[in-house]
Amino acid sequence: MGHEGKFPPEKLIVPLLYSNASMLPVLYSELEQNFGPIDYTSREIPFSYSSYYDREMGPGLGRIFLGFEELVDPGDLWRIKKETNRMEALFSENQDRKINLDPGLLDLNRLVLATTKHAGHRIPLAEGIYAEITLHYRRGRFEPLPWTYPDYRSVEYQRILLELREIFHGQLKHLL
Repeated sequence: MGHEGKFPPEKLIVPLLYSNASMLPVLYSELEQNFGPIDYTSREIPFSYSSYYDREMGPGLGRIFLGFEELVDPGDLWRIKKETNRMEALFSENQDRKINLDPGLLDLNRLVLATTKHAGHRIPLAEGIYAEITLHYRRGRFEPLPWTYPDYRSVEYQRILLELREIFHGQLKHLL
C-alpha cells in the first residue's frame, strides 16, 4: 500500500502574453511580490501561432517565459492560477485583458499548465481551475501530447523549457 505524504516541490513558471512591453516592469514586480524572485526571463517571442487573443488584446502580441526561484507545492497550482487571474484583471482596460498569464509547473518529467477552460483531458483542481499535462519529457526533450497547443510544440519553446528544466535540476541538487 502506498503512503500519503508531501508532494515534491516543482518549479513555477509563468508564460505570459502581453500587448504592451511598457507594463512589464510593474507586472514583474507584482509577480515577485506574490511568488518570490524571478530567476529566469526568456527573450521575447512574437506570438504568431494563433489569432485567438487578437480581438481582446490586439495584434502583435509578445510571449515571455518567467521562472521563479522559490519551488512550490504542486497542490497550490489552483491558488496560483487564481492569483494570476486577479493580476490579469488588475492590468485590464475596459474589461479587455492586456496580459495573459498561464502559470504552470515544471518538473523533470512534464509541464503542467493551469487553466479555467474545461476539456476532457483536463483535471479539475479547485474553484473552477483545471490542470493539463501539456508536455511530457522523454528522450532528452519535451514531447507534445495530442492536445498540446502549436506554440508549445515549437523549437523555440522547447529550448526555453529545457533551460528552465536545467535550472530546476540544479535547484533539486541543491536541496539534497
